[in-house]
Amino acid sequence: MARDQERAQAQEVSALKIHRALLREAEEPAEAGHTGPWWLWAAVVLTVFTGGFYFGNHYGKFGVTPHLGYLTPGAGAHKEAVPQQVSGATVFTTHCASCHQANGQGVPGTFPPLVGSEWVQGDPETVVRILLNGLQGSISVRGATFNGAMPAWKDQLNDAEIAAVATHVRSMGGNKGGPVDVELVKRLRQELDTRSTPWTAAELQALRRGA
Repeated sequence: MARDQERAQAQEVSALKIHRALLREAEEPAEAGHTGPWWLWAAVVLTVFTGGFYFGNHYGKFGVTPHLGYLTPGAGAHKEAVPQQVSGATVFTTHCASCHQANGQGVPGTFPPLVGSEWVQGDPETVVRILLNGLQGSISVRGATFNGAMPAWKDQLNDAEIAAVATHVRSMGGNKGGPVDVELVKRLRQELDTRSTPWTAAELQALRRGA
């Protein structure tokens, strides 16, 4: 009888030891493997997308571009462009140098020189009128007579381009003519809007005398 009691007690002690060992094993939290609610992930994705779109538009595509107030590469938020200054030398090279030559000396007997020309260095309105409507007939330049035709440029060049090239020829090669303002070109273009024929030297001379 005593042996049976001892055996039963030993079994109880062994069972208690097993249960205590099991109780010491910490149960993993149920929430550790949970990914969270779907709406939370949707909010995170939306936030990342919105932030990327904002910074892409305001700070350039591949890096920070400061806000300068005009269109720069990668800065799609700005639409204003800095006005580009017209180069009179470029306009001259493109449209005038083929006849008057790059140095403005012209071709003897064919195209009059611009360097040293009394027509070029005189009243700026004369140069603008010739550029707008062209020139035809006999004209004396630096003591030499030329008889040909110069085309009108009013339909090919805007006011800024005409002012720029007129300024350029009035100062090239030692010429002493002053700059030509774009407002002068704009005014003469309006005044000559109905004129369709080129100027003659006699007409320009009469206008110079009446000025």
